[in-house]
Amino acid sequence: MDTNKSSWVLPGAIILAGVILSITIFVLRDAQVFGVTRGDVNTMRPVSPDEHILGNPQAPVVIIEYADMDSSAAKEFRRTLAQVMADYGASGRIAWVYRHFPLVNQYPNSGRHAEASECVASLGNDEAFWKFMDLLQAAAPDVETFDPEDYDTLVPQLGIRVDEFNECLAEGRFEDKVALDFEDALQAGAIASPFSIILIEGRDPITVKGAVPYGTLTRIIDSAN
Repeated sequence: MDTNKSSWVLPGAIILAGVILSITIFVLRDAQVFGVTRGDVNTMRPVSPDEHILGNPQAPVVIIEYADMDSSAAKEFRRTLAQVMADYGASGRIAWVYRHFPLVNQYPNSGRHAEASECVASLGNDEAFWKFMDLLQAAAPDVETFDPEDYDTLVPQLGIRVDEFNECLAEGRFEDKVALDFEDALQAGAIASPFSIILIEGRDPITVKGAVPYGTLTRIIDSAN
């Protein structure tokens, strides 16, 4: 046996295997972010004026996010979207639409959070909706989850009476609305939180799975020019 030849064949094979593994991981990672969904994004209901929207509703780029408020990935992506809105929102080029996707099997209180946020919006305004989510996630960052028993520590900060909020929640006034968002997400192909659909004028919808980085989103936005 040629010992000189065998001395480089084995390391070469290891290197090649490493390259193949790296490519495979990259492809799988990319598939998780922009991959084919199980649903059909074209079934997603159109954005309506009464939804939770930041930015210009008529913007050429609209990001529709389906998310669970207790999801650590959704919390991370929320920070990214907030930065995107800070950088692009004033120009009127982008809008962020929030829809509920509570994964109660993984986050048992997430359905309650979704309904609570809708109660806040109905008793206050849409600004209160976004602030409620800010407060809730600030109180339970990263992998922590928020206890509904502590809503009364958040609601007064929004200028909303706790008794009116509790009444709204107890009556289940927004169960159907949350369920509608959830079903819409499933039909569009969501299987985890966050799941987003980016609408750009004149193009097919782009599905985004998970908490993608700031640079990924800004490249998409910039390509819409």
